[in-house]
Amino acid sequence: MINKTQVVKQVDSSGAKPTKGESFKSSALLLAGGFLGATVFTLLQIPAGALVGSVGGAMVVNALVARRLSKQKKQRGTSATHIRALPRPLRITGQVLLGVIAGSQLTVYTLEQLFGVLIPMLGYVVALLASTILLARYLFIKFGIDPVTAVISAMPGGLSEILPFAQRQGAQLHAVLTIHMFRVLVVVLIVLPIMILNLDIR
Repeated sequence: MINKTQVVKQVDSSGAKPTKGESFKSSALLLAGGFLGATVFTLLQIPAGALVGSVGGAMVVNALVARRLSKQKKQRGTSATHIRALPRPLRITGQVLLGVIAGSQLTVYTLEQLFGVLIPMLGYVVALLASTILLARYLFIKFGIDPVTAVISAMPGGLSEILPFAQRQGAQLHAVLTIHMFRVLVVVLIVLPIMILNLDIR
């Protein structure tokens, strides 16, 4: 959902904030783009299509609005635009829904299964922590990304869990989203088809 929590805001030369009507219009456009992208990806039967599609749709709307406002800036002399979050009640509602979805997947049977593979899971967790630390250090040293954003960008997890967490910690959402979207797209569009093809051949 957080993929739908960014929308371009125009600030005029006097520094005035957008009116409620302008904020509502921007939010509606962003949500419409997210729902459209989710619908298209779901119909195409892409894994995690609703989530990936909503992120993509919101990004397209954001880019189009930014481009339009950039032209207005040149024509009217308005100040630069920047990204701002959707209204707080809407963000909280989205986070609650994501929390309910995540919680509904946890059962006693799930916990019992985890205990059955505890030792391999511990090794897997150690490997993930090591790779997270290495990637976070690389992002921090090579690209100058702040430590919080670097760690959250490198840590494993689903977009639906990572993005709300990143927002609460004050990380740079665009950096976190870009890195995790790249990871998801590589896994879904490249790694997963190769693995399925390999299993079918065997």
